This record gives sequence, C-alpha cells and structure tokens, in this order.
Amino acid sequence: MGLWVAKKDKDANHPYGHLRAENIASLVAAFVIAAIGLQILVNTISSIVNQDFVTPDQLAIWVGMGSGLFMILIYFINRTIAVKANSQGLRSIAKDNLSDAIVSFGTVIGITGAQFGMAWLDPVTGLVVGLIILWAAWGIFKETALILTDGIDPKKIIEYKETLAEVQEIMQVHDVKARVSGNQVIIDVSVTLQSGLNGKENIHAIEKVKELMKQRHNSLMTLVETKPPVR
Repeated sequence: MGLWVAKKDKDANHPYGHLRAENIASLVAAFVIAAIGLQILVNTISSIVNQDFVTPDQLAIWVGMGSGLFMILIYFINRTIAVKANSQGLRSIAKDNLSDAIVSFGTVIGITGAQFGMAWLDPVTGLVVGLIILWAAWGIFKETALILTDGIDPKKIIEYKETLAEVQEIMQVHDVKARVSGNQVIIDVSVTLQSGLNGKENIHAIEKVKELMKQRHNSLMTLVETKPPVR
C-alpha cells in the first residue's frame, strides 16, 4: 500500500509528491515485525514458566523447512529489487521475509531438539529468534525515524560535496543539506561560482549541478543558492 501511494503524482497538498508514504509504510512494518518478535518472546517465556513443552509431529519439521527455504528465496528476490530501486519500503519487506524465514528455521531447530529428547532447545531457540526479530525491527525503525525527522547519514553529505568539487565553475562550497523522500533525496547547496561568468554561464553551471546530482545521487530536486565571493 505504501509503495502504491508513493507512486502517486504530486497534488495541491503534496507539492513534493507522496514519496514519504514509502517511509511511513516502513515504519509500520517495523512495528509489525516488533510485534511478532514480542509475541514469540512472550509465548516462549510463558512455556518456560509453565513447563509446557510439547513434542510436535515430524511432519512439522518438513513443513517448517519448506516454509523457511521459500521465505529465504522471497527475501533474496525482494532485497535484490530493493537494492536496484533504492527502495526503503522494499528493504523493509525483505527484512520481514527474513524474519519469517528465521521463525520457520527456529521452529525446525526446536522440533528437532524435542524429537531427540532435548525439550529445552525449543524455548532457547524461541528466545534467540525473538531477540533477532526485535533487533531487525529496531534497525528498520531507526533508519525510518532518521528519514522522517529529516536526518541523513553524514557520509552522504561528504559524497555530495565530492560531487560538487567536480564542477569546475564552482569556486567554493559553503553549505550542503539534504533530506530523503521515499527512494530519492532533496538536496540544498550553497556555492560561490567563479567570477567572470556571465548570466548564461551562471545558469549553465547551476543546471550542471542539478543534472549531476540527479545522475549520481538520484535526487528528486537540487536547490542551488549562489553567493558572492567572500572578501
């Protein structure tokens, strides 16, 4: 749903488009994954306290293994697409698929242990699986919260400055800011252009910066402010 909304064109209420719907969907996915992890932990702790250990049928091992392998395949497919599309939403979906695979494999380990008389292995595996899923949810939440609060990785700012350094018409870079929207970035730069450029050449330099940022960094837009040289 979030990916579908993110593709909608801009309107009167959303002049930059609906790209951040993808980030909101990722935030929801983080809470869903966290809920799964918490449920596993609660159920596991409850079984330990009540000493409620069961020995499932061996068929459950094959079902769990098949389910785990299938979800691993879906995970790699979604992750590959996410990397190519630079989509945070798809990365979150891929992590959700991975969480499902971990649950399935954890179930297989627990059932196998029970079949060999190691009833303790099931709750231990449940605790480990629950914590792993919570850690994955925290990673998604942390990344999404940074984006939704207009934060950005400082390494990206360094990359943008390195790109600006390639533009010969720029004499000095004063400031670079950026914020992520969906799978694209909005960049604000403040620069001083070389003296002696006429109006047409100034416009050409600004357009060159915008095009370079779009090609290198998939920018939705680049806002360029020019300042006079500091004397």
